[in-house]
Amino acid sequence: MDNILLQKLKSWRKNAANLQGIEPFRVFANKVLENIAEVGPKNKDELMAIKGIRDKKYAKYGKDVLAIINGEEILELPDLPDKQLEKPLSVSKYLGLLNKRLSKYQARIRGEVSSLDIRGNYLFFSLKDKDDGSTLSCFMWKSNYELCGISLEIGMEIIVEGFPEVYAPSGRFNFRTSTVELIGEGELKKAYDRLKKKLEAEDLFLEERKRKIPDLLQRIGLITSETGAVIHDFLNNLNKYGFQTTFMDSRVEGQGAVKDLIFAIDYFRNKDIDVLVIIRGGGSLESLQAFNNETLVRKIAGFNKPVICGIGHEKDVPLASLAADKMVSTATAAAHILNGSWQKAVHGIELNKKRIFVSFNDALSENLDMINNFFQTIKDRFGLIFRSFNRAEESLKRSFVSLRSRISEIKRGLIRYPGLFSSGLFRAINQTKQRVLSLEKLMLTYNPERQLKLGYSIVRSGGKIVKSIGRVKIGRMVDVKLSDGGFESEVKKIHKK
Repeated sequence: MDNILLQKLKSWRKNAANLQGIEPFRVFANKVLENIAEVGPKNKDELMAIKGIRDKKYAKYGKDVLAIINGEEILELPDLPDKQLEKPLSVSKYLGLLNKRLSKYQARIRGEVSSLDIRGNYLFFSLKDKDDGSTLSCFMWKSNYELCGISLEIGMEIIVEGFPEVYAPSGRFNFRTSTVELIGEGELKKAYDRLKKKLEAEDLFLEERKRKIPDLLQRIGLITSETGAVIHDFLNNLNKYGFQTTFMDSRVEGQGAVKDLIFAIDYFRNKDIDVLVIIRGGGSLESLQAFNNETLVRKIAGFNKPVICGIGHEKDVPLASLAADKMVSTATAAAHILNGSWQKAVHGIELNKKRIFVSFNDALSENLDMINNFFQTIKDRFGLIFRSFNRAEESLKRSFVSLRSRISEIKRGLIRYPGLFSSGLFRAINQTKQRVLSLEKLMLTYNPERQLKLGYSIVRSGGKIVKSIGRVKIGRMVDVKLSDGGFESEVKKIHKK
């Protein structure tokens, strides 16, 4: 990037903005100038290929930009030589060239208001030097005047910012004023107290209307000066919680800062952010005039997202801070507010991790004790089983020994008395046979099937044999079984003995 060219473009832009009474960014944004300095377009087509430059912009500023790039002089009022200019200029042309040169002499002027004439869309006033009585006529658009939030009065000491010009319709020399500032703590304090009282009467500073700063927010809109130290304090104190910060550069001192701040707030109104942060370093009531501007204060109070103001101050809290949803006095404190809910969440996670570990450890210990007890119980029961088995085994062994001994005796008896054994055996067999025949006869006598063949029947109710009339009821169905089949019957009447 050609930094020398960039500086020339910025200087030209400032003069062009002064001529029109507008802010420099309305001529070209910084990014557009940087792209021009990077590319260095040599003609109209190359210049219009840059994003941000269209037909209207080119028609208004294109030739001047190309002249700067190509090292040509922009048409200005020439220095008059001793002899007359060969080609005379028209009054309009001359005044245009004169005003273009005069616009370079931007200044801040201090004086006392000696006259005041407020008309429809503009006002005229005069500044007088208290020392020698010198007077400067000033012109100001009413929109800029109202934006300053100051009510001029004759005798009031002020500072004006702007540039000189000759008003073409009248040929009158004026100082075109863009901003007005009060001088002196006394006047500033009066204006501060007056506006504060007015806004308090509208409940603009009530705690009830303030919104909570969201927890675990991520998208931050940041407004401050890119050259100040506070932006570094803020960003360095933001912890690494995945914050997405969108930054808008703005002046933060003097009445000229009001336009920048309002433009930045309007820019963020349509952006997807969770919170808007406005910060600047400490200062006196005079240096903080912009933050006591009524228009700015109302913009902050009416913003569609929560606003944090981190503005340093000596005594009186800036009205912008009072209107914000959260106010602190340093950029570091503003960053800590944004970190707060994340730090609590991380602390909660760590605390829960410890609780989970302790609970798991306790549960593990408890289950381990239970498992050990269960294992010991099983071990004891297996010991009992093994002891019982051993006793049974010993008993069985003894039984086998006894059986072997008994068998041996029987063998010896058979050898000694074979006849006795055979006669006793046959007698036992006959007795058993007679007993079996007797039991068979008895079974045939009492066999239910035999009873059925003799004309008897078996009655069941609910699957159970009816042995008493108390087991049946009138209307109930019963099953009747005969020797060759069965049937269902309904109880119509019950006869008791």
